[in-house]
Amino acid sequence: MPAREIIRSLDWIAALATALLVMLGIVMLFSTTSDQALLSPLLYRQAISLIIGSVVYGLISFVPYHHLRRYALPVYGLALAALVLVSQIGEVIRGTTSRLSIMGVQLQPSEFMKVALVLIMAWLFTQNVPWRIRLVLSALFVWLAVLIIALEPDIGMAALFILFWGAFVFFLGISWRAVATLGVCGLAVLLAAWRYFLAEYQRARIITFLNPAGDPLGAGYNIVQSIIALGSGHWFGRGLGHGPQSQLKFLPEQHTDFILASLGEELGFVGVLLFVSLYSILLWRILRVAKVTRDQFGLHLAVGVYLVLLINFFLSASVNMGLVPVTGLPLPLISYGGSNLVSTLALLAIVQSINLHNKWVRTPPVEIAHLT
Repeated sequence: MPAREIIRSLDWIAALATALLVMLGIVMLFSTTSDQALLSPLLYRQAISLIIGSVVYGLISFVPYHHLRRYALPVYGLALAALVLVSQIGEVIRGTTSRLSIMGVQLQPSEFMKVALVLIMAWLFTQNVPWRIRLVLSALFVWLAVLIIALEPDIGMAALFILFWGAFVFFLGISWRAVATLGVCGLAVLLAAWRYFLAEYQRARIITFLNPAGDPLGAGYNIVQSIIALGSGHWFGRGLGHGPQSQLKFLPEQHTDFILASLGEELGFVGVLLFVSLYSILLWRILRVAKVTRDQFGLHLAVGVYLVLLINFFLSASVNMGLVPVTGLPLPLISYGGSNLVSTLALLAIVQSINLHNKWVRTPPVEIAHLT
């Protein structure tokens, strides 16, 4: 494809929204760690991750997305092997074993499993095999990853994968009978998880979610402080670096899990509205690509990326507002975390690749009227 055609075909709106969200994340990271030096380890690591993520974004964007089909199984296998490895030799941080430390660099394999699942689901549902076989295989691919992640334990990421799988197969037109069956199976799994897999502190999170004020200095502390921070920002916030909840460390994990609460405290309703608007624009552009794609693989890739980012956003935002139990999920493109940033940019690059190379597919556009 000629360079001029590439420049003309790029989705510059999506690229600009992505860049602005990343910049907002860097600003909030600096603000919430302003007690440290300008080039603090957190900012330095995030900057390195941004450089790596930008390279990944550029490389994947210009590779025709059709070539990703052949790498779906190998990528999934590598991601699964990394999950198994982290369960054996991973570094224990705050009671969970979800990170590998390689030469001083921390990697979170579950973040890259998001990319692997999008690829494997898109590949699987374009195979010429009976529907029920594809459904069963998809369940095996997803639930195997969920089981390993739940044992870390990382219940937030496990919940993300379960919701992604359910939303994806529902999008593909699964029958209501199958939905009911899956719902019953899911309920059974949740009950078993409560009984055998959830640690005591995770059960406390769920119980506290129902009544956080019942233990404001204990299990309900995080939720209560997050709600206070969000509410205290009013319309325009207290100003960058001037949020008492985040600056005085009343709000825990103010630069990761609860960065939206920090944003609301320091930039107010206007700042939160800016973030939601940019993220909505990004999701709209992904959905636009899904609606004009000319082949099933491209459609499934775009829908997979859309669902992962949408569900991740709602889970993380809901935690900050006290609407769901604390899950530990970072906010894509905003929260501190190199693995999250690189994996999110990789997902967005896949959509950019579809947008760039879709016109060269010689098949009629896929009919997805039920998306509108």
